[in-house]
Amino acid sequence: MGAVIARVLVAATLVAPSPHSLAQTVSVIEYGAFATSLSTFSRFEKTYRQQFPELDWTTDYCSSPLVGNTGRSFNFTMPCRRHDFGYRNFKLISRMTGIAFWNSEQRLKVDNQFYNDMLTTCEPRGISQRLNCRAWARTFYQLVRTLGS
Repeated sequence: MGAVIARVLVAATLVAPSPHSLAQTVSVIEYGAFATSLSTFSRFEKTYRQQFPELDWTTDYCSSPLVGNTGRSFNFTMPCRRHDFGYRNFKLISRMTGIAFWNSEQRLKVDNQFYNDMLTTCEPRGISQRLNCRAWARTFYQLVRTLGS
């Protein structure tokens, strides 16, 4: 944790002018990517999109050309939105500062959150659809671990 704070403080002098400090920006990214519940991520987005326009709020909803992000037994739209938010903004902050905020450890953390979010969306379904949904969640997770960057 101390090493991350030190990197943030050093990088703060390297970042292009922004209405927010680097520490604030990183804190918001981490909060959105990991600390909000999936059910409150939309509210997080609405609140912080206007306050932090320098962040990348775009999403392609998992860009899965074969099955999309929804199916009869699953709807991974929200997990995909949060996953895109984490990937895009940790990469953005790395490009802005030249510091490796986006690394294999951070990628694993974002991908694991994605998997947990998908499992959360599976829970309210009936047993047969829930099992199917979990299988799709595992497939999506394995794909992002293999093909994501």
